[in-house]
Amino acid sequence: MKVYLQRPNPITGVVLFYSLQIQRDLLGRWHVMREWGRSGASGTLRQTPYNAYELAMEAMLALESELLDKGYRVMMREGMSLAMAGLLSNRESDR
Repeated sequence: MKVYLQRPNPITGVVLFYSLQIQRDLLGRWHVMREWGRSGASGTLRQTPYNAYELAMEAMLALESELLDKGYRVMMREGMSLAMAGLLSNRESDR
């Protein structure tokens, strides 16, 4: 699963981005990969390992919720079930 968010600054014109994704490593652990920065520049990359996919998904959704609260908007989402997409779109429309 992958989510790409952006937050433009209307005064300076700078667009900040945040990318979240879940990946599995060769040892079977799941990682939440976070990359953030200014559009057009290289970003900062961090990864956090989890022993179960469900834990990684919960962590990723919590991060996404925090970013939405800070004014970021979802620009792209891929790799999820229709049920999950429906839950997320309902959550975003509540903001």
